Order: sequence, then C-alpha cells, then structure tokens
Amino acid sequence: MTEPVYRWQPVTDVYKEEAAKSPDIESANQQKREELTKEKEKQIAPEKKAPLGIRVFTWYYFCRAGFYALLLLLLASFPHSEFSARLFDDVANFLHMPGSKSEVEKRRKAIEDVYQAHGYQVPDNVLKEEAGQELDTESMHNEVMIYLLLVLALTTWVGFMWWNRSWKVRWVTMFYSGALVAKAGINFVAGAASGVGSQIPPAVLPFLLLTIGLNGFVFLYLAFWPGVKQWFEEVR
Repeated sequence: MTEPVYRWQPVTDVYKEEAAKSPDIESANQQKREELTKEKEKQIAPEKKAPLGIRVFTWYYFCRAGFYALLLLLLASFPHSEFSARLFDDVANFLHMPGSKSEVEKRRKAIEDVYQAHGYQVPDNVLKEEAGQELDTESMHNEVMIYLLLVLALTTWVGFMWWNRSWKVRWVTMFYSGALVAKAGINFVAGAASGVGSQIPPAVLPFLLLTIGLNGFVFLYLAFWPGVKQWFEEVR
C-alpha cells in the first residue's frame, strides 16, 4: 500500500505574487535599518573641530568685542572719573578728532612752520586762540562712545562670520593681508630703486617688520594650510 504524499502548492496568483514580493520587502527593510543605524552614528559622532588658527581668529574677535563692551560699560557708568577722562583723550587722539590734543598740536606746528618760513616769530595770541578752539568735552565724549559702539558691533559681526565658517571672511582677510604685504614690498623696492630709500624711521622699523611678517603668515595660513580651505567649503 502506497502512503499518500502531501503535494500542496499555492494555486492562486495573488499568493504567488505576495510570495515573490517578500524577499524585496525584506531587502528594503534591511536597507532602511542600515540607513537608520548610519544616521544614529552620525548623531553621536563627535563634532569636527575647526583648525587651530581658525579658532584663534574667532576668539580673538570675540575677545576684542568683549574688551570694547567693557570700555563702554566703564565710560557709561563713570563718565567723570579720571580713568574715563584719560581714556576719552587717548581715543580722541588716536582718531585725530577735531579738538583733540593731537590735532591741536598738529595745527600749532603747521602755524609755526608757516611763520618760521617767512622769518617771523609766532605771536602768543595766535597760539592761545588755537589752543582755545577745542571742541566741547561733552561732544567729544559722545563721539568716542559712538565710535566704541560701532567697533563693538563690527567686531562681533566679524567674529560670528568666523564662527559660522563664512568663506567671505576668509577671502577678505586674505586680500587685506596680502595687499598690505604687497604694498610694503612695492614701497621698499621703489624707494631702493629711486635711491631715496624707504625713509622709514628706525624706531618704527621693528614694528613695521613685525606687522608685515604677521600679515604674511595670515595670508599663507588661510591660503595653503591643510584643512583650512576644506573647513570653509564644507558649508557651501
């Protein structure tokens, strides 16, 4: 006696189609699981740090902004203190504001040169009138405060451009540094070729060389240092 053999097979077309699709569905699910796994790995991966020089530039501008903010706070809180008066004078002289000591001395020197060129002695009343033409102190203080507020806003903005990896700030800095070095080199070569020389005072020469060296280093760093260009291009 022959035992019966179970030979059942799906006979409906719908079942056959579903059976054929199951490997494709499993493959799609596997691919989705892999994508989710990669996404999680990206989220928990440590954030890539900026090159050291870029971090130095960024915090340099933020520190400058903090310094200007501190000066503004001190000047606004103690406008009549000895420190504030000295700071107002220093900033006004640095900016060569009309009425500042540097501008008064400059005008007095120009008057003296004119009188001496014609062989005359400068009258005392002229010098007294010139010294009395200083601006109102309150007006000068307001101008200094506005100047500090503007440089605070500008420095903070530039700092955030470095922080946000703006390619524009990189190119502007490269252009500024390269142009300064090129200008100094052209002036030196032109002076040497003319036989006159650079006519740079010996006391200023070390500071000038240091400035040229620093700007040359900044230009070369931003242009050729490994990883700097890629750091800015990743967000473009």
